[in-house]
Amino acid sequence: MDTKRINIVDPYNGSITVGELYKNEEGSIQMRKLPSETINEEDLYVSPPWIDSHCHIYHGMTSFGLRPDDVGYKQGVHLLVDAGSSGEETVRGFREYVLPHYRTKVKAFLNISSIGLVTMQESFDMRKLDPDKTAACIEKNEDFLLGVKVRSSQVIVEDKGIEPLKRAVMAAEKAGKPIMIHPPTNKENLQLLRKGDVLSHCFHGKDVKLWTEEGEPIPALQDAIERGVILDVAHGAASCSKFVAEAAIRRGYTDFIISTDLHGRNVKGPVYSLSYTMSKFMAFGLSLVEVIRNVTLKPAQVFGLDGWCDDLEKNCTVFRVRARKDDDHPFVDAVKNPIDVQKVIEPVAVIMDGEWIGL
Repeated sequence: MDTKRINIVDPYNGSITVGELYKNEEGSIQMRKLPSETINEEDLYVSPPWIDSHCHIYHGMTSFGLRPDDVGYKQGVHLLVDAGSSGEETVRGFREYVLPHYRTKVKAFLNISSIGLVTMQESFDMRKLDPDKTAACIEKNEDFLLGVKVRSSQVIVEDKGIEPLKRAVMAAEKAGKPIMIHPPTNKENLQLLRKGDVLSHCFHGKDVKLWTEEGEPIPALQDAIERGVILDVAHGAASCSKFVAEAAIRRGYTDFIISTDLHGRNVKGPVYSLSYTMSKFMAFGLSLVEVIRNVTLKPAQVFGLDGWCDDLEKNCTVFRVRARKDDDHPFVDAVKNPIDVQKVIEPVAVIMDGEWIGL
């Protein structure tokens, strides 16, 4: 690897500084800052390792599970967080038969339903939503499981109302972990969320609004934010509106997790990858440093990943920021509204456990 002049993105203090990336005489990757240098936007950028905090990668078990490496390190992403694809009856298969075949790091939220998303009707039989078994499974797999996932929108729970959410909260309380919730459809859902819980699809723009047209959270959402509930983009095939996101960002709501909700039904559009989603949020009004913070430091703090951003010589993502090209995938939101992306974030390599891996 030749010596490379780089721009180092530091999400701790919101800065970008100039540096060099090189190998020392022993062959180890080293990084150093250069004093009083002017940033050249055409140079490569280095940031802490990216995290996609919401995706579906239980490949072969669910109908839309992706292969982890295809949306992981090959796309500049070091850690994928699976959002409830497995339940307490199926998580062992995820750990023992899927993950050993891939290099990308993976953690997961455990579905409150014991069968996870095998049928995509996880709340059909409420006997499968057992808080005690779910909590016990999390405690047994604490190195892997971050909390409890529940899909609580009406189209999924049907006539079960908020009972799946109540059971998810019970399980999370028993395990001492947060929940991750698919978009709630009423104030009762929001009122049950606690500090540290993750509200996914936060800019969905569907009929039951979370935000006003002016970009202000509805009162129940404002209360949740003030309690410490975490906002999560989880773009998905139908859950990210450019109008909602732009309005909220204009109002100063920039503290959220940027994630994809990647799965087999949106990886070929409109989502494509984490870097594509990151590029959209720069177009929505975030700075590059804010975007990087929201895929590194922010999720690392939420998930308790101490030291995640601290050793770039051992683990980092290397990327460029380039002009949009005619042959890029279309930049659209979840309902195909075009997004005026001018600058594209494009991963070119990762350093994983001290090894340079070009993409």
